[in-house]
Amino acid sequence: MSDEVGMIGVCGIGGVGKTTIMKNLHNDLQRETRFEKVIWVTVSHPLNVFEFQKKIADAMGERLRDDEEVMMRAAALMEIMRRVRHVVILDDVWQKFSLKEVGIPDPDVQNGCKLVVTSRSIEVRSYLRCKIVKVQSLSQEESLKLFLDRVGADVLQVPGLEEILKLIVEECAGLPLAIVVIAGSMRGVDDVNVWRNALVELRDHVKSVKDSNDEIFKRLRFSFDRLDSLEVKNCFLYCSFFWEDYVISRRELIEC
Repeated sequence: MSDEVGMIGVCGIGGVGKTTIMKNLHNDLQRETRFEKVIWVTVSHPLNVFEFQKKIADAMGERLRDDEEVMMRAAALMEIMRRVRHVVILDDVWQKFSLKEVGIPDPDVQNGCKLVVTSRSIEVRSYLRCKIVKVQSLSQEESLKLFLDRVGADVLQVPGLEEILKLIVEECAGLPLAIVVIAGSMRGVDDVNVWRNALVELRDHVKSVKDSNDEIFKRLRFSFDRLDSLEVKNCFLYCSFFWEDYVISRRELIEC
């Protein structure tokens, strides 16, 4: 990470791999010594500043007073963060916010701190004045390799299947999340007719896409529709009641 750049905005459509790239960066930075703290926060949608502040403070090993107003907590958090050279990675930011309102110091050359934001929103990235890094979709060759890694390369030994498989990979549009999920749903299937039907179903799911935000959803819906039973589908949908990155216990799933 260049010393001259304080804020970086990692952009791209949903499912293109922004979060995966940032997790790898987070792990790499934790092994380095130039930053005292490397902070990861998944930002809630809609934005809850109080909870946002708590997540950052927890990552710093500090506590903020629950009985204080947001601006008082922001001042306290700002003081805490100014003590150490840090990197803050904010994943999945959907709306504009003020760094000062939250309590995040402006990163610059003098303090040596960094802020990295992942977002689909051009508005967010422009508002925060980030240097933009765009994550591109995978090439057809890269997509095929990832798909085979997940589904098992031995599937190519099934007569008549290779061409259908390549067409399914094309429908994934170079989105790693779609490739991984769809390959997982087809793993262990060696019936060409099942693969052919899957291709038709997948095309039916994606043909009505109207904007980039729908691209990943339509492909994931294909995988959801292929779940074995209504019970499994309901269990999956139940998980949507929990906020992102919440650790769901087995007991909670069983009781649902």
